[in-house]
Amino acid sequence: MFKVKPIAAALGAELHGVDLCNDLQPEVYAEIRKLLIKHKVIFFRDQDISPQQHKALAESFGPVQTHPAYDTVAGFPEITILESTAEKPSKIEMWHSDMTFRQHPPLGSVLRSKICPPKGGDTMWASMSAAYDGLSKGMQKFLSNLNAEHDF
Repeated sequence: MFKVKPIAAALGAELHGVDLCNDLQPEVYAEIRKLLIKHKVIFFRDQDISPQQHKALAESFGPVQTHPAYDTVAGFPEITILESTAEKPSKIEMWHSDMTFRQHPPLGSVLRSKICPPKGGDTMWASMSAAYDGLSKGMQKFLSNLNAEHDF
């Protein structure tokens, strides 16, 4: 269907040969979802998608949730605007998982970079399942009885 290029051992792959600007068939979205589950993070390079196409891709992974604290794209409350400029620096400067303060967090986030800085601006990813798998059996057992509460 399309070419998959893994980019790291624990997570991440680029998907080539899919044009998100076209109306995609359900089986294409199903394959993309399978690849997301497998690779945890997937990248589509050089895609100039509209807000409607952005929303359609997000909806292919499940119900889309709105973020309560950020501006959104006009007419698309599901699409959050995150920007970082000299006049308006980012407020997100620490490791986090999106929307974990929700009772039922979404599967993930669908991000689109409209303007990439010439340097910096990196978004980094970590596999919490790989981190957990790397723990001793004793630590895994200890953690299995704990609960966390995230507050926003």
